[in-house]
Amino acid sequence: MFKLKNNNPASHFRNRLLGPGLVYLGLTSFTAFLLVSVWNRFVDNPTVTSLESSVFPVTRVPYPGVSFCNLNKISKKRAASLADYIVEKTGEKREKVMGYIRFLGFLYDADYNVGSKRHIEEFQGILDGLKLKIKDLMRSLMTPCEEFLQICLWGGVEVNCSKIFHMRLTFEGYCCTFNYIKNASDLWEEHRHPAKLAPAHGTPGMKNGLSVTINNDPDDYFYTTLSSSGVNVHVFIPTDYPDKSSGNLMESLADIGSENFIEVIPTTVRAMKEVMNYNVVKRNCLFEVEQITQFGVYSQSDCFVDCRVRSMMTLCECIPFTIPFTDDSTVCTLLDLPCLSKYQRKWTALVPDHVDGYTFKEQEDGLFCTETCYPSCEATLYEITTSSVRLFDSAGNYTSIHIFYGNRFHSLYQQDVVHYWFDILSSVGGIFGIVMGLSILSIVEGVIYMIKLVVAKW
Repeated sequence: MFKLKNNNPASHFRNRLLGPGLVYLGLTSFTAFLLVSVWNRFVDNPTVTSLESSVFPVTRVPYPGVSFCNLNKISKKRAASLADYIVEKTGEKREKVMGYIRFLGFLYDADYNVGSKRHIEEFQGILDGLKLKIKDLMRSLMTPCEEFLQICLWGGVEVNCSKIFHMRLTFEGYCCTFNYIKNASDLWEEHRHPAKLAPAHGTPGMKNGLSVTINNDPDDYFYTTLSSSGVNVHVFIPTDYPDKSSGNLMESLADIGSENFIEVIPTTVRAMKEVMNYNVVKRNCLFEVEQITQFGVYSQSDCFVDCRVRSMMTLCECIPFTIPFTDDSTVCTLLDLPCLSKYQRKWTALVPDHVDGYTFKEQEDGLFCTETCYPSCEATLYEITTSSVRLFDSAGNYTSIHIFYGNRFHSLYQQDVVHYWFDILSSVGGIFGIVMGLSILSIVEGVIYMIKLVVAKW
């Protein structure tokens, strides 16, 4: 048997190209798979947050905001003065009016007993008849900072407490605040222009921090939200409204007759400006200029407060006096206590953005925000460690509190783009070079060769 030789040029050409063609097709497919994988990984996670420095000086970040909140929400002396005024104007019995004034404390914790409904409505009618406003009453019934704070030291120097502390609103009501620069309605009550405010900066060491001696008189206690006495200390971001349930606030309870040491541990997060070019869902944070809240510039905490305020206006058609941008037309009164009591639990629990794994009951009992409140791309967060010792009995009703940086340095984290355009170009070139042996030079040479073939043919 003789094998006939195939002299068909077309068939011979196909046979020569079939093997290399299959190889190049496989390499091309593999290259495309790698390129798509690299691109998808970049698109899904375009940014990364990493530790930039563990020795970033604490002197380069703002000192935290601090508030001292008296657990005694209504001063007995001031309640007596208010009762005397009401008795003089209405002729009501003093003992009855003193009992009614206690109802005002319910506006702090939304405590409500249906058995007191008639008396609460009667007292609100008296307040309305005398044109006594809720916010003014709640402020006047608090012990003023001038009496509450006895000795203040800042940076190792004794200063007049009234110069550095101001009575402003927090989630606990009116408190004596330091380094709190949020622009809100209660700021104007202090007759201070917000443009002049800037956060203070501190230096490390207990002697260089904030030290305060507080005089807390148990005999003046009339209404408390806790079964205790003393002062609640808040440490928070100075540009945020101090709100516990919204996060970014640390608190510590200081008893009467104790000395308390609160060490502040800051952590700073920054972002490169190139991060702003990517979708907020991908970078999972917002710059303060990208969105505003009712408080002004954006922060995650204030965004949560905005969400709660919208819910309050929808469900109860009023806002508790503890939130600073209320006015006389929107502030909750004693008549709103039934509604506030009904939804109080809802407003202190936040439903996460992804609610697939939560029951309807859990979603109903929690606050669901229609807009996602992303973390801030740039912020300094504060944590605290506390310790305390009992003072001698001779110290009386005084409480001593020291708030300070314990370390000269803290951690700085930076969010940056994972790959810039030249990094992506380098990755693409590397894949082509490793898999197919291609480079920019070889592509240029291929183009020149094709041009020569076309020119030669013509």
